[in-house]
Amino acid sequence: MKRLLIATAAILSVVMFAQATLSRAQVAAPATATQQLALSAFGGGTGTYTNILGGRNLSVTAGADLAFLTYRRYRPVLEVRATYPLHKGTIDAQKNFLGGLKVERQLGRLHPYADFLVGRGQIDYQRSGLQIGALLFLSSTSTVFSPGVGVDYDLTPNWAVKGDFQYQIWQVPFAISNGQPGAPVFVSTPGGVSQLATTGTIYPKVLTLGAVYRFDFNHHYRRPRGER
Repeated sequence: MKRLLIATAAILSVVMFAQATLSRAQVAAPATATQQLALSAFGGGTGTYTNILGGRNLSVTAGADLAFLTYRRYRPVLEVRATYPLHKGTIDAQKNFLGGLKVERQLGRLHPYADFLVGRGQIDYQRSGLQIGALLFLSSTSTVFSPGVGVDYDLTPNWAVKGDFQYQIWQVPFAISNGQPGAPVFVSTPGGVSQLATTGTIYPKVLTLGAVYRFDFNHHYRRPRGER
């Protein structure tokens, strides 16, 4: 919960900072000027296939986007997002805070995009831990790489619906093959102390369905339909 609060506070800080920056910029700009920056926030329900023993989570995801000026219908976007599991399943619960770059293509009301996010994640193993051999794993942390694709569909100038898929890459402190943990392997250090030598990689698949709200800091400006 502490990590979720920190992640949420970080997202809100980004939103508030960007909102203040955009507001100051729009005050100084003429009413017909093009909005060079666009701020939006999104949230939704997330289903995660954790890739450990068939584990599944039902989570909530929230985030914010800061979009830049469109070039040939493509628009670069900076994004931050956090995911927290509400229903943790019986195997493992995955939570993370990510940030990175998104590029979207504007096709009328449709906004398909691809992104690449990087951040930090934590896995909490359920049912008092994950027993592998003589070891009991309670939790682990990892750098998370998350390439993905998605699409937003405009309902109004401010509101849109979102579908988002992420293919993530995590490290875990045990060997794993096709989602099945393997027996741990130990090595001896020069001092004669045994230590765990095995690590593995998992590939969670994450699907989010939700809503997007776009802040409008220049009510006099409206994009032509072909640029939306």
